[in-house]
Amino acid sequence: MIEPTKEPTVAEISALAYQLYEEDGRPEGQAADHWRRAEAILLHPETRPADNILSPPSEPEITRALDAKAEVLDAGLPSDPHSGPQSWRQVVDIAAETRDVDEMRRALSHLPGIEKLTAGPGTVRITYDSRKVSQAAIIDRLTPAGREA
Repeated sequence: MIEPTKEPTVAEISALAYQLYEEDGRPEGQAADHWRRAEAILLHPETRPADNILSPPSEPEITRALDAKAEVLDAGLPSDPHSGPQSWRQVVDIAAETRDVDEMRRALSHLPGIEKLTAGPGTVRITYDSRKVSQAAIIDRLTPAGREA
């Protein structure tokens, strides 16, 4: 009687997909193809050439494969300032005259979460911690009514 093939785990597929990626010379944009090939090989091991028979991946191999897959997936993504380990650090640019920078510093000096003000030509860049202060609170503080508060 033929035993049914067990479903491969994500870790097993990932480890084999990474091995296929390495064997193919680390080509760009082939992650999905390597993933499908790995699934097919694990479901039907007889389709894999004998010189490439796999032993079960070790824990470090699985970890490396998962890290490599995450790196490949992240590589093509645009940088998003609202995600990632420092997503709380935000920036707002405000049109201002150079002479207004000191006034802005005074207005924002007691607002928690303001990290720095940088004056540029015609603008002031405010870097702030969005966990402590909102962009709306900054703008409110810079309006004439907000400065009086």
